[in-house]
Amino acid sequence: MCGRFSQEAELSEIKIELQATQLELFRELRPLYNIAPSYGPGVEQAFVVRNHEGERALRLGRWWMIPHYWNKPLKALPATFNARAEDLEQKPFWRSAFHRYRCLVPATGWREFKPEGKKKQPYHFRLERHLFAFAGLWSRWTSPDGEVVDSFAIVTTEPNAKAAAYHDRMPLVVPPELYEGWLDPSADPLAVLAEARARTSTLALDVHATDPRGNNVRFEGPEVVAPYDPVPEPEEAPPATKKKARKAR
Repeated sequence: MCGRFSQEAELSEIKIELQATQLELFRELRPLYNIAPSYGPGVEQAFVVRNHEGERALRLGRWWMIPHYWNKPLKALPATFNARAEDLEQKPFWRSAFHRYRCLVPATGWREFKPEGKKKQPYHFRLERHLFAFAGLWSRWTSPDGEVVDSFAIVTTEPNAKAAAYHDRMPLVVPPELYEGWLDPSADPLAVLAEARARTSTLALDVHATDPRGNNVRFEGPEVVAPYDPVPEPEEAPPATKKKARKAR
């Protein structure tokens, strides 16, 4: 997964789909079509957790997980916006969140960038249902200045046959019947993860090319995810060969 997704659903749709009964938002949630990872403020995205009262809460967080123990400058963070499913149990960086702080990230699609000629052509992936959820991990970090920051990472897995034609990874989509198990810290995370990954192979995907302007994070709006007819690159003419002049006899 290259690091872009869309979330076009309205707040009411997210609440119904993910059964989020508690809203813990500090600003209005608006549809976005070109979401990119960032640990900086002002770009927080929606995610759903199981709160201390045992209810599903909708929060806003940065899509670049900041571990709760982080004590270095944020610019020193590794690229922690994605977490490989194979590493969740094996790597200490992810293990604690995998067992205790799992979340769902509402989405309506994601994009991959496929090299075609000298350019990278973006392709947008959708499911049959309009709104779905990625598997995620989250953390709550307190900055040296006392600012409390929520953040999350999206779990990625091996692509199914259709997605593999575009990229060697894809986000892990959680089926609705596994939402509860993924959010419940008392559930066996390895069992839920294995079941979700197994469902990936039969996940029906719709894929279409999109406007290359979407490579720029400043390009935002429905045009980012609209179907696009790529313009083929002109074929380069073969280099001219110089004929050797015959020497006069």
